Order: sequence, then C-alpha cells, then structure tokens
Amino acid sequence: MATAVYPGSFDPVTKGHLDIIKRAAKINDHLIVAVLINSAKHPLFTVEERVAMLQECCKNISNVTVESFDGLTVEFAKKRHASVMVRGLRAVTDFENEIQLAQTNHALMPGIETMFLATSIKWSYLSSTIVKEAAYYGSDISKFVTPNVEKAVSEKYAQLREREEI
Repeated sequence: MATAVYPGSFDPVTKGHLDIIKRAAKINDHLIVAVLINSAKHPLFTVEERVAMLQECCKNISNVTVESFDGLTVEFAKKRHASVMVRGLRAVTDFENEIQLAQTNHALMPGIETMFLATSIKWSYLSSTIVKEAAYYGSDISKFVTPNVEKAVSEKYAQLREREEI
C-alpha cells in the first residue's frame, strides 16, 4: 500500500491546496496531509486550527488523513511508512526550490520519492499569503477558499482587530 505525505504550512488551506490533495489522493493509496509546526514562522492560525480546517475540507476524501508534525519532513514520512512526498508546483520559480529540496530529501532518505504535481492553471496564482492579504483588506476570498476557511479567516481577523493586534 503506497502512502504519500503532502507537507505544508496551510495557513490557511486554499482551493489550490485542495486541488493537489484531491489529485494526489487519486494516485496514492493513502495520503497524509502534514501540517508543519514551524516555530520560526508566525502563522495566522494555530496548528490545531489549521489541522481542523483541513480535516473539514478533506472529510469526504476517504483515503486522506491530516496530522501535524515538526522537524524534518522526511523523518515524519519515514515514521508514517510513506514512500512518496507530494509537492505542488505553481510556476518555474517553485521548481528551483522544490528540486533542491527533493534532492536533499532523497540524499537523507533514499527510500522516499518526490512526486511533483503541477497546480491546475485555475489556481496557479494562488497562495495562502495572497488569501491573507486580500482578507486583511476586506476583499471577498470565497473564490479562493472553502466556506469553513472563509469563515475562520474572517473570524480570526475580527478577533485580531478587536484585540487591536492589527
């Protein structure tokens, strides 16, 4: 049984991420969406919130599970007996960084192969950063994220404004 890991920060999860998740789930027996805990970054959402949003978004995809992790992605993949690392590519500029990461991962853990999936043209411009920027300035983000994520983003910015943190 082939298990794949799709790692990322997913802060927040976008329809572009979900496109990659659905496509990767079709070609792997089990897909683990791995939410990175990165103490060096300051995400909008806690890891628990990001996991919960992803679980809601993926609830109808039977072979997808969502977990959080910290440390090296290849170590997480090894612990989960995964043989495939899934990475999405939006543009040529992504490829340069991703190929270097894939080669490093292969050097660290030769039994794990990286599978690159080109993002659908429909979502090639989309990133979590763009979603947060648009939401921060009050734009409609419903075309970029699912309703549960749109609600969570709206509520998060309302909380931050109320506490005068933004």
